[in-house]
Amino acid sequence: MTIKIIAGKYKGAKIITPDSARPTLSRSKQIIFDILESFSSNTKNFFENKIIFDCFAGSGSFGIEALSRGADFVYFADIDKNAIKVIHKNIKHIDAENSCCIMKTDIQNIKNSNKYKSQICDILFLDPPYGKVSIYRTIEHLRLNGWLNSSSIIVTEEDKKNKENLSMYTILKTKEISHSTFKILRINN
Repeated sequence: MTIKIIAGKYKGAKIITPDSARPTLSRSKQIIFDILESFSSNTKNFFENKIIFDCFAGSGSFGIEALSRGADFVYFADIDKNAIKVIHKNIKHIDAENSCCIMKTDIQNIKNSNKYKSQICDILFLDPPYGKVSIYRTIEHLRLNGWLNSSSIIVTEEDKKNKENLSMYTILKTKEISHSTFKILRINN
């Protein structure tokens, strides 16, 4: 399956998805990016100068869309070797190898190390396999290991029939689209 980049410098580029992934529909992705861009306080591009972390990345669709819209750098993480191969192909296809780091790792166990040096990210996309991974535990693990702070924006996607309680965070927006619930939130100080 292929999906298209919606906007920005890579608009229209087709990227492939691994068989193991559940790709987010283009319509859903467009809505989420429109919401994020509405947070911009001026006419400046919302994604400009941002560091992005695309967790459970699958095809890397969210991170590539952010790069296309002006993000400086994207970390992609997935544990599936086929997903990692696909992300490498997609990044090579758009010639963005110098703007990203692709990590084959279990995101719930990632540690700050010489191999994966943590950096506070401006935006985290967190789209784990529905019902198999705790979003709360993943966010807390990344926070404790230096990837997130109270200024980071976190975008989660989960099955709308099996939503996790994330009320301990500041929820900026909740949007149900098709079978998914998206939440945009921040960690409280």
